[in-house]
Amino acid sequence: MKISDKDKQVIKEAIKSVELKTSGEIVPVILKQSDLYPAAHFRLALIMGIFFSLVLYYTYDFSDPFALIWIQAPGILMGYIVAYIPSVKRLLTSKAEMQEEVYQRSLEVFYENNVSMTRDRTGIMIFISLLERKVSVLADCGINEVVSKDYWNELVQVLTSDISKGEMIQGVVKSINTCGSKLVESFPIKEDDTNEVVDELITDL
Repeated sequence: MKISDKDKQVIKEAIKSVELKTSGEIVPVILKQSDLYPAAHFRLALIMGIFFSLVLYYTYDFSDPFALIWIQAPGILMGYIVAYIPSVKRLLTSKAEMQEEVYQRSLEVFYENNVSMTRDRTGIMIFISLLERKVSVLADCGINEVVSKDYWNELVQVLTSDISKGEMIQGVVKSINTCGSKLVESFPIKEDDTNEVVDELITDL
């Protein structure tokens, strides 16, 4: 999947429009995946290596027992490569592993992009990790003091539904506007307001 420049501009304009009315800063993030999950590659490599040995053992009459070892090599290589397929990688990775990696990656992005460094602690990040099919919202302490967790949970549910329908960009724009409507209530724009975080979609797509 590739996010077009046009879609990036649509998201940028949505951020700008919202931030004209609030001192809050909204940062949307869309990543291919939160981790490389090397364990998934090694798991499939091991499975395929054993599978190739079993096929040889039950299919051919051979006298060299070392053939069982050597035949594992192409199976191991094939398994490692096949694990790059997203659906296969998901199958070989536990939900707990993905949940932890998404959480860790979202925190990294939150701090790396200074979402936590706004003057009034009013930064908020909408985080999407596609491989894991996870959506989360991270809000700084200034926002969390006045906005309930249920509000963000509802936003996540709506955005997840939009993504499942193939409407990711529209869903992100909708989420930005939803965040904005809540921020305007508690954090209206100030006379000396400055743009503290870049108005761009952060993505590796």
